[in-house]
Amino acid sequence: MAYYSQIAINIMVLITLGVSLNLLLGLIGRVSMAQSILFGIGAFTAARLALPHRTPEMADNVSGIGYGLNWPWYVAIAGAIVVTFIAALIISIPAVRIIRGEYLILLTLAFQLGGQQTMVVAKTATGGAYGVAGIPPITIGEIDFSGYTDLGTFHIAIVMFIVTLLVILIAFGIANSPFGRILKTLREQDSVVSSVGKNPVTPELLAFGIAAAIAGGIGAIFALSQGAIIPGNFNLDLSILIISVVVLGGTGNLLGTVIGAIFLGALEPILRSALGDSAIPWRAVIYGSALILMTYLRPQGILPEGAKLKLRRKSRQESIPVTQAEAIARLCRTKELAGFNSDEVLELRDLKKSFGGLTAVNGASFKIPRGKITALIGPNGAGKTTIFNMITGTLKPDSGQVYLRDKEITLLGAVKIAQSGIARSFQDVRLCERLTALENVMVAVPNQLGENLLNLVFKPRACRRREKEVRARAFECLAVLGVADKAFELISDLSYGDQKLVAIARLLATDCEVLLLDEPTSGVDPSNVEGVMQGVMKLRDIGCTVCLIEHSVYFVEKLADRAVFLDQGVVLAEGSVESLMNNKELSELYFGG
Repeated sequence: MAYYSQIAINIMVLITLGVSLNLLLGLIGRVSMAQSILFGIGAFTAARLALPHRTPEMADNVSGIGYGLNWPWYVAIAGAIVVTFIAALIISIPAVRIIRGEYLILLTLAFQLGGQQTMVVAKTATGGAYGVAGIPPITIGEIDFSGYTDLGTFHIAIVMFIVTLLVILIAFGIANSPFGRILKTLREQDSVVSSVGKNPVTPELLAFGIAAAIAGGIGAIFALSQGAIIPGNFNLDLSILIISVVVLGGTGNLLGTVIGAIFLGALEPILRSALGDSAIPWRAVIYGSALILMTYLRPQGILPEGAKLKLRRKSRQESIPVTQAEAIARLCRTKELAGFNSDEVLELRDLKKSFGGLTAVNGASFKIPRGKITALIGPNGAGKTTIFNMITGTLKPDSGQVYLRDKEITLLGAVKIAQSGIARSFQDVRLCERLTALENVMVAVPNQLGENLLNLVFKPRACRRREKEVRARAFECLAVLGVADKAFELISDLSYGDQKLVAIARLLATDCEVLLLDEPTSGVDPSNVEGVMQGVMKLRDIGCTVCLIEHSVYFVEKLADRAVFLDQGVVLAEGSVESLMNNKELSELYFGG
């Protein structure tokens, strides 16, 4: 019984470590090679906290360490979780601020290799290569959860089963929460998060910390159940195995991770029983072959993200809770309640921006009237997109000011500016293709309780109520743009025209007063341009202030109430579109005639 219990324990440890890594690799798209060493940090921390005090009678043990702080086992586990959480924050700060892609892999690989070697040489902390021995087991009443006896191993297996279920539930809750929705948006379109007024840094830091805390907690239980650990337990091979579990099962799918862990975890004992000592090299061959085959035949893994949700989405395809007319009426009331009474909402004063020797914007000044559609027009290179970038805080002007309702917002930064009431779309839609249209819009709704992890833990009912409101709001925004019937479809399955409308619906969901549209018809099939035009007109109908960049004169003439003509970053004229286009000099400059 002990043999099979130990196999089950090893598989469940692999499941929990795979699930913890999937919070990074699956939800936020960050590859970490350090999950094994974080597992080890938790194990050594718990061991040193739980070991008994050193006494004068205790002889020095040259083959490891057998003394510590004599803390209760549950306090030792909590301490291990805290220490690994902090350790993850240390490596994640440069990962969030500076490093991406292959450089993040190198950073975490360096942490893994350096951490393991530190464990070997730091003899006073870890016992060196001989590690720590005599770790007291978990005890509850008369039950001993140690691996010294067959019954103890069985008890450990029961504990690990409970812990594994708990970890899966925690990960599932995070993945399907508003917090998880932000992580998925960061994975695919990280610039979008700040553009809708959400802080992109804190969720990513917390994701690294939570993944590490889970690994550290499992490491603590592992150490307390085994009685002895060495640095060799937490090598790079284990990190690679954990990544293999996630990739094989399917990134972003927890059930896939469980399947991958069971397959790879059961492989070693099966090979050992069949091949004996030859099992270890054959295991590596099978791991590599399986990953190569999956890369060619099914790169999304055994179970792709959202595989279990497709049926539910299809069954709810016809369940549209609001019509377009109802949505427009509700959002119009919302705008009336906002009470913005100034005639001119946005003002630019003498904005200038240069890139090296190139002056992109040279003293641009104009105002955007409330409740109207204003178009920025002019030839390519006129500085229109640069102006948008300066308005929204993604670029800092060299000089000049931007005012929103007579309050300067020039140096607030992208997140604060969006929270103040200005949001923008992009020439490329920047939607998350692995999410539905509804989920893409929901991420932009402000004031979501579930985006705060503490609220998810301590205010679950309030979070669920708010989530229903957010969902209803997202449906209304999709309905206004005429794409509510596409709510449950993945973005990757939509036409480009519908994607443009979903991107505008996401913009509307921010509740911002000023909406900046960067070439909303760019790339759209001519047959779908009319639908995008109708969607933009609906924004004006519900009282939004719109400023757009558009090269299509037909589009501008149909929609814009007024236009600002720019050339080489200078405002040459303002007025109605018709008057500007009738100006021969401006028309020749615009069309290159």
